[in-house]
Amino acid sequence: SLADMVWTGRATRSIRRSLEPVIELTDLRRAWGPLNLENYAHDLARSDLELHVVLAMRDQVVLPDLSRRLIQKLKDAGVKPNVLELNCGHYSLAMPPYILLAGLSLKRFLSYNGRP
Repeated sequence: SLADMVWTGRATRSIRRSLEPVIELTDLRRAWGPLNLENYAHDLARSDLELHVVLAMRDQVVLPDLSRRLIQKLKDAGVKPNVLELNCGHYSLAMPPYILLAGLSLKRFLSYNGRP
């Protein structure tokens, strides 16, 4: 949930501080509900759609528990996502060696699923 990400992420503390005096987390979740991927888990559960997720285990922007919650919602909806867990943070995922590992994993995923 984008609301939970903003509420719990270290990099989004300033956004939370600006929102907190005027809105509670439950109201923010409701207001930002259309942006919450968890609300679309059943729509993503399609036989013609394979999902690949890269999870940064030390992410301080999107906390791993939030990502795991989304992955569980997907599984509950019947999706079998391919999940790669890397011992890195949100921003360090874009740096070697993590970006290389993520790229190789994506290449294998696309090759295995018959995509160009």
